[in-house]
Amino acid sequence: MLLPYEHTGNKNSNILLIFLHGFPDTMRLWDQTITGIQKSDVQILNISYPNYHQSQNLKFGLDFPEVVKRIRSTIEHVDNGQNLKKLLITHDWGAFYGYLYDQKYPQTVDDIIALDVGAQVDLSLKSGLLIESYQITFAIAFLLTLIPIIGEFFGTLLARLYMKFILRIPIPQNYTAKINYPYFYFQKNLLFDSILNKSKKFLYRYKPSVPVVFIYGEKKPFQFHSARWQLTLSQNADSEFIAAKTGHWIQVEQSDLVINKIISRIARLKK
Repeated sequence: MLLPYEHTGNKNSNILLIFLHGFPDTMRLWDQTITGIQKSDVQILNISYPNYHQSQNLKFGLDFPEVVKRIRSTIEHVDNGQNLKKLLITHDWGAFYGYLYDQKYPQTVDDIIALDVGAQVDLSLKSGLLIESYQITFAIAFLLTLIPIIGEFFGTLLARLYMKFILRIPIPQNYTAKINYPYFYFQKNLLFDSILNKSKKFLYRYKPSVPVVFIYGEKKPFQFHSARWQLTLSQNADSEFIAAKTGHWIQVEQSDLVINKIISRIARLKK
């Protein structure tokens, strides 16, 4: 089963750029970035997910292993046995999916550029409570959508109010809490599946199999990475750890920074 995707660019190129967006965005998040790298003459694979894209609607969404499996199927479908060089570019939950993909299918991409969410998160008391607070709220909002007739309305209302008054983040016009399923499945894994068996925890003992360029926004009340993540990346000389004077949406607030970093990584792949 494939995920929703757009395949554009120079389809004769031997380099494939794979984009994974996060919450609450769609693949349109990457439009400015993709426009900025058009002269690089590469193939573009822009991937989305059920409920985020109108072509696929699943009541229960997808758990992380199934998303990763479908990312793999979608990439293989587009690659079509050409063994293209691959650069994976991710943001938010897309970054988390990207790390899980690298853990499950190591060295099947050549480089990763991950924006604002690391594989290891700051677990200090303040950050941990703030992160868990909004994640549980969004998970509850998703569960409400499962109630027939009225559930989607109230789940979406809860999430919209939280985004507007607590998180103060942009809300997409057609937002529905049906896209909140990553929060539910993450909390399910954290609070139930892995509570007695740490090895079942997502990204347990994960170390990237390829170089990672990690760019994070400094202007946030808390960070989605830890000092341990920086230390992990420092063990690969080709990885980078970059602070940007932005909030969470780095590719929008400092588009040139992200575009130039992608172009420089494309140049590495062309050598």
